[in-house]
Amino acid sequence: MARHKPPSPANVNSDRPTLPALKPLRVMVAGEVILDRYIWGDVSRISPEAPIPILRVQRREERPGNAGFVMANLRALGADVSALSVVGSDRNGRLLREIFAALGIATRAMLTDPDRPTTVKDRMLGSVQAAHRGTQQLLRVDEEDPRPLSAVRERELIKRIAAELQRVDGVLISDIDKGMLTPAVLRALIDGGRKRGIPVIVDPRRTSDFSIYRGATALTPNRFETELATGMHLTDRDEWRKAAETLVRKLGLEACLITLDRDGMYLAERGGHDTYVPTAPRDVYDVTGAGDVVLSVFGMFSIAGLGYSSAARIANLAASIEVTRLGTEVITRDDLARALSPVHSSYEHKILSLDELKSVLERERRAGRRIAFTNGCFDLLHAGHVQSLAFARAQADLLVVGLNSDRSVRAIKGDARPIYPSSERARILAAMEAVDYVVIFDDARAEKIIRAVKPDVLIKGDDWRGKTVDGQAFVESRGGRVALAPMLDGRSTTAVIDRLRAPRTGA
Repeated sequence: MARHKPPSPANVNSDRPTLPALKPLRVMVAGEVILDRYIWGDVSRISPEAPIPILRVQRREERPGNAGFVMANLRALGADVSALSVVGSDRNGRLLREIFAALGIATRAMLTDPDRPTTVKDRMLGSVQAAHRGTQQLLRVDEEDPRPLSAVRERELIKRIAAELQRVDGVLISDIDKGMLTPAVLRALIDGGRKRGIPVIVDPRRTSDFSIYRGATALTPNRFETELATGMHLTDRDEWRKAAETLVRKLGLEACLITLDRDGMYLAERGGHDTYVPTAPRDVYDVTGAGDVVLSVFGMFSIAGLGYSSAARIANLAASIEVTRLGTEVITRDDLARALSPVHSSYEHKILSLDELKSVLERERRAGRRIAFTNGCFDLLHAGHVQSLAFARAQADLLVVGLNSDRSVRAIKGDARPIYPSSERARILAAMEAVDYVVIFDDARAEKIIRAVKPDVLIKGDDWRGKTVDGQAFVESRGGRVALAPMLDGRSTTAVIDRLRAPRTGA
């Protein structure tokens, strides 16, 4: 099959992947949609009824999972998305439709089956004691019916495939083998895509028989799935190559991208061009959703006409971001752009806009991390600043520093200040080990930025003892506290500037 190429993306560098600007892309995602429900809380004691932890629930979240998560990622990356799936005629099915509508995902090809429940995964996650540390999954409860679709529902779904294929530029298939993607449905998707000349990219199920995907454009199996389908042990690069090339040859694929967890990815293409993509080094927190992210990113950029090798590199980077997050979190274009920026690995990635910071801190909270906040002009850093920042960082799991803008510094300190512009002051702060994030704010008072950050601990200098601290009432109303950092006598930016400006005496 000749490779389908919508309008080519711009700014593509084959040596270093960049984030190309794509024209509107229409993608159909086929597969089981799941309602992922997260129940968060604290664990402070063991039940007297049985040797099990008691979870004191604090909040609940509901997100689309599996094929639904693929769709959400595609929307975050800017694609127009339609869903080909099946839900039950129950509250959870209606909720998923509402979530998809809010995300702008078309559901005209989504079938309601009154004979099966909507698949739901309830995850209970607890953090240890009142310190909110060590959040981990305690229990998962699945509600599902994995039996194959009835013949009547299968025929109805295939009719919807034929209509939807006329509207899209490519198809992504997320197959978790829960009964919807029968052999007949898979054939309608793959053969229909080939007939239209559009890519069909599959994240396969765990099976020893990958022949059900014959004729697809590309596959993205993981290590275990590949070993099961090929009978090979993927222990080294030579085995990765043999397995990927075997699947390309036997299934008539254009490409096979094997994800190898800690070892990265291996890509084989028709014609013999292979690419090894080493893993991007990250602190792995949760591997949930990484495979779906690979399908979303590799699939989208491949459909857009980007080379498979470049698409694989961007997908590898996206997956490396996903595993640092707890649960399934969509990867946005901004996430990828920051990760691909030359300064990503330096301290400058700590400097965020307020909107970026809010998104990051929401993920940190979901991971059970407590947030400390302090603010100031930080015009000329001295030993007193270093001590107070180290103190602030020790009060919680991470430290956000609110930095006064140049305008607000002038309002506070006068027209002769600041000495350094906010861009330089932010870089200096970000280079400090104690500082996790820096955000610049434009108000003379810190109340508004504190309300936006919602810290667990608010830090001010000991010279504020007995005074009213901006944001104190707000922080304490949410169960937080104020901590006063010890001061170094005689250390202040004003004193340093006065000494520098004082006339020198003597020879």
